[in-house]
Amino acid sequence: MKGHLTNVQKRMGKTYIPFVLILFSAFLFFIMFSNVKPKALKIHLYQVAEETIRAQTTVEDTEKTEENRQIAADNVTPVFSYNADLNGIQTEKIQLLFAAIEDVNKLADEQYQEKLSKEKAALEAKKKEDKASEAEVTRLTPQEKLSLFNEKLIAIDDATKTFIQSLPEWVILDLLDASETVRKQIEDATTDIVSESMSKPIKLDELSKVKQESSTRLDYWDLTTNDQRIASLIIDNTIVENNIYNEKATQEQRKAASANVQPALILQGQVIVQEGHVVDSNAMHQMKLLGLLDAKPSYQMIYGLALLILAQALVLFYLGKSKKDPSVKQGHEITLYAFTMIGALLILKGLQLMQNADISNVSLLYPTALAPVLLTAFISRRYGIVSNGFLAAFSVFIFKADTGTSFSIVLALFYLLSGMMGTMITRKRIASQFWNTFIWTTLFNALFISSFILYLNMPFFTKKSLLMVAFALAGGLLSYFLAVILSPYVEVLFEENAVLTLTELENPNSPLLKELVTKAPGTYHHSLMVANLSANAVGAIGGDSLFARVACYYHDVGKLRHSLFFVENLSPGMENPHDLLTPFESKEIIFGHVSEGIKMLEEAKMPQTIIDICAQHHGTTLMKFFYIKAKELDPEVKESDFRYPGPKPQTKEAAVITIADSAEAAVRSMSNPSKKAIEEFIHQLINGRIADGQFDECDISMKELKIVEHSICEGLNGTFHSRIEYPNFKKTTDLKVTE
Repeated sequence: MKGHLTNVQKRMGKTYIPFVLILFSAFLFFIMFSNVKPKALKIHLYQVAEETIRAQTTVEDTEKTEENRQIAADNVTPVFSYNADLNGIQTEKIQLLFAAIEDVNKLADEQYQEKLSKEKAALEAKKKEDKASEAEVTRLTPQEKLSLFNEKLIAIDDATKTFIQSLPEWVILDLLDASETVRKQIEDATTDIVSESMSKPIKLDELSKVKQESSTRLDYWDLTTNDQRIASLIIDNTIVENNIYNEKATQEQRKAASANVQPALILQGQVIVQEGHVVDSNAMHQMKLLGLLDAKPSYQMIYGLALLILAQALVLFYLGKSKKDPSVKQGHEITLYAFTMIGALLILKGLQLMQNADISNVSLLYPTALAPVLLTAFISRRYGIVSNGFLAAFSVFIFKADTGTSFSIVLALFYLLSGMMGTMITRKRIASQFWNTFIWTTLFNALFISSFILYLNMPFFTKKSLLMVAFALAGGLLSYFLAVILSPYVEVLFEENAVLTLTELENPNSPLLKELVTKAPGTYHHSLMVANLSANAVGAIGGDSLFARVACYYHDVGKLRHSLFFVENLSPGMENPHDLLTPFESKEIIFGHVSEGIKMLEEAKMPQTIIDICAQHHGTTLMKFFYIKAKELDPEVKESDFRYPGPKPQTKEAAVITIADSAEAAVRSMSNPSKKAIEEFIHQLINGRIADGQFDECDISMKELKIVEHSICEGLNGTFHSRIEYPNFKKTTDLKVTE
């Protein structure tokens, strides 16, 4: 797949990246178009709705708001103000009444005594008898007393005068004619009863009842029937409303209640009418306010989505340019980003359809960290961050109609935080960092969603809240396991060193390896030995050991063209064909196994990385054996003519393989490969390659070369066991290297 992409890129040239971005953007718009497109509703009053209709935006129902405010104002309880001072005012009126009665009676007695004194004086002058004169002096009549009483009222305040004048005339006459003791009883009874009754709040509608109850309490006083009538009338005219309706305070409370009424909002995502339900007038009114019944629908959401997709394309284009990577690599990265985002959005779209089918909060099951994890692992953390941000933004458009604005924003924030955790992983194979990825993508999800549950003011320990936490945890687990499952296939599509590809290539039944076993068994065995040495050494310095092993299997396939010209393939006793050739002819054949190997691997459509190992496994080293022989024949021969064409090793894996390849061949040719001899040779070999500048173009360090040296020595010592050297035996070491 990667080779196919590379060929397409080469053919399209500079237009490949813009083409992919345009195609990718169009595909994204197509996926999300159904979520933002205006819908033409075919709906009529009192008919059954064929689909569930939700509010596309939040609007205020002003008519409903005014209606709710009027209801709130009407429901305000009228405010009454209790006037405690009225108790004293009313009882004082009774006291003033009886004080006036008392004053009139005193005045009547004084007038009577005055007349009586004048009459006695006149009789004495005429010498008449006292008794006869006394009989002729009379007291004031009730009407005369009443006149004196009315004159007395002139000096009384208007409120008391009104109260007294409200009493029948006969009541005043009876009180004027009553004894002082009777008047005192009536005054005390009325004052006490009125004071007790008016010490409590009395509303207007309660006044009659209070007066009746107050009059009933006269039965407990020692009064005649007529005196009770008088007292009852006084009480009836004295007790008044003291808990008075406060119109100003009531109006203020009604205004406050009306102002406190929240606007009647039709919330975004709110169900206006359910599928299968009858459309009533209220639903039609709401749809009219939302503009769903208008002839011209709004396209603003479509424009918003288009701008967001355009922004993503520009970010990706600029990101590729700012990295200054080769265009082929940029094309691979953007292609992988596009495939990953499309897959992630299809999952998101599927969850949205499930949530639309009334599976609550299933959107939290979305594996948010999946795309960031894959892009971080296969490209870079920057691509993971970009994908995470745009996925969160796209989720607002996808879930807006189903969750409403507030929850869709909360959901986007959860996606943003959860996906950000996916970018925290290291750029290693995902399966090899389980606990690290598990903690980032799963445990933190529970904390994030718990925070948002509390923010939404939802009770935490309920079935709904705990289910949301469970969905968030499951989404994190899905992110990891899907990443593990998909990563080998992503590698196959976009990585030349994919595990599945390498696993397939290391199979001995692959055509080139089968041919190598048949035609060049010695080379095949040599390749296996080099593979073991290289894999162990590469693994020790943190490289790709599987790739090193597989690359070694194929690094010498070029020897198939002239297999017998390589000593490892010669049978015992067979003459070396190089003895019949000049050093220059032998050189061309030996050099040829590199160039021929490259051709054969290209024809077999092998990954470029394996072809590169074949080209680099000898670097630009000197073919010493034939160079020395040529030098003996022609002193003018140039050293450069006997150096491999290269290039030098470009990677750590290539550097290790070139060491292991030479080491295995040399040690195999030793007559007595002791541990010390092997270690000395490997040390000299590596130092010679360093001095020759063979590792100048790769990033292997001296520390790593020490580790490689130790690993290869251990491997060779384990393979070529030296025999015990007895004292009488002569130790010989042949360091002849067969190229």
